[in-house]
Amino acid sequence: MPFGHYISNPLNIGPGQRFAAILGANPSQGARSPALWNAAFTAHGGNETMVPMDVDGENLVPLLGELDADIRFIGGAVAVPHKEALSQWLGERLTKTARQIGAVNCLFRGDGQGPLWGTNTDGEGALVCIEAACGPLKDLQVVQLGVGGAGRAVAAYLADAGAQLTLCVRDLEKISDFATHIGARTVAWDDRAETLGGVVLAVNTTSLGGVAENMADQTPLNGDAFKLLPDDAWAYDIIYDPCPTRFLVLAAEHGLKTGDGRCMNLEQAVLGFGYAADEPKGRDATRAAMEAAKAGLESG
Repeated sequence: MPFGHYISNPLNIGPGQRFAAILGANPSQGARSPALWNAAFTAHGGNETMVPMDVDGENLVPLLGELDADIRFIGGAVAVPHKEALSQWLGERLTKTARQIGAVNCLFRGDGQGPLWGTNTDGEGALVCIEAACGPLKDLQVVQLGVGGAGRAVAAYLADAGAQLTLCVRDLEKISDFATHIGARTVAWDDRAETLGGVVLAVNTTSLGGVAENMADQTPLNGDAFKLLPDDAWAYDIIYDPCPTRFLVLAAEHGLKTGDGRCMNLEQAVLGFGYAADEPKGRDATRAAMEAAKAGLESG
C-alpha cells in the first residue's frame, strides 16, 4: 500500500477495497471508531472497511497527500493530537462549523469523488449527550476544563446552547479570540477551583485521565475541588477509556451525577459516518448497528 510507510501499525485492506480510517497518535491501541463504522458498513451491505492509522506529526502531511489522491479513501475520523493540524492542512475545504472551531474530527469527500473536506462532529455529539442527561443548558453556569481540538468543538456547542460558559485553560492568549467569538469567559488553569461555586455542570475536555495519553491516574480536579460544586451538579468527561475516569470516580464519591464519553463517542461516529459513507438504509440503520457494536465493546 503506497502510504503504509507513513504509519506505524499494520493495515488490513483488500485490493481495490474502498476504506475509511481514523488518524491519530495511536488509534490502533483501542479506538472504538473502527468497530462502530465497520458495523454500520455491514448493516448497509457495503464491503468498505475502517482501519486505524497510527501516524506522528512528521508523517501526517505526506500521509494526507496520499490519502487525498487515493479515491478508495472515502474519509473517516481524526483523533488526538491531529485535529487542529488537519484543519490547517485543509485550508478552505472546511464546513462552516469546522472553520469556526479550528479543528477537524471528520474527513469526507464532498461529492464522493473530489478532494477531502473536513468537519467537526465532536461538539454536536457531546451536546446531545449532555442535554439528554442534564436538560437544557440555557442560562446555566458551566465550567469547561481544557480547550484543545475536541474542547473547542464542545465549547462552541455549549455556548450556542445558551450556557454561561467559563473556559479554564493554561494558555489564555491562545484561546482569547475563540472565547470572544463564542461569548465565553476565560480563567487561568491555576484558578479553576475558584470558578466552581454555583456551577451546574463541569466538563473535562483535557486528556487528563485518558489511557491514550498515559494519564489514566490523573484528573483535572482533585477531591477538595469537588466539594466546591453544588450538591446537584453534574460532572461530564469526554474521555471513554478508561470508563469511568478518575475525574468521574471522584465526582461520584462526592455525590455528584456523572456522564462519560461513551455516549459522545457514539453520537459523533453516527454523524461522521453520515458525512463520509453511503447510507442506503438510512440513519436509523447506522445508529442501530453502532449501538449494537458499542454494547458488544462494553460487555466484552
